[in-house]
Amino acid sequence: MNKPYSILVVDDSPHMRILISRLLKNRGFEKVESAENGLRGLEKFKTLDPEVVFLDGIMPEMDGLTVLREIKKIDPETIVVITTSLSDREKVLEFKTAGANHYLLKPFEDNKFDETLQKVVATLEQRTAKG
Repeated sequence: MNKPYSILVVDDSPHMRILISRLLKNRGFEKVESAENGLRGLEKFKTLDPEVVFLDGIMPEMDGLTVLREIKKIDPETIVVITTSLSDREKVLEFKTAGANHYLLKPFEDNKFDETLQKVVATLEQRTAKG
């Protein structure tokens, strides 16, 4: 099934960018772009205007928290999934306070990824239904 939503994957690890992009494409998402750091991610966000961003918390050039805050300033409706190995409660709270919608701890298992993705799609479908 083709899912019409546009997704941006921002991660400094080439392996994670490929993995997340492949998982998304295998689940029917065709509009998947990626960026190798926070600065490029923010540039691509501005031109692509995706509904969803998978965002690494720790990156060079611009960290995930800064990118998240900028994304939410531009479009507060964008769904942001933080993907990070940071499980520190204070850091998680910082991301949530800045507007992160979901938090996916790396390394993640497929079922955790699917669970998060189902929540994201449910939110997008609710918005579409509301018009």
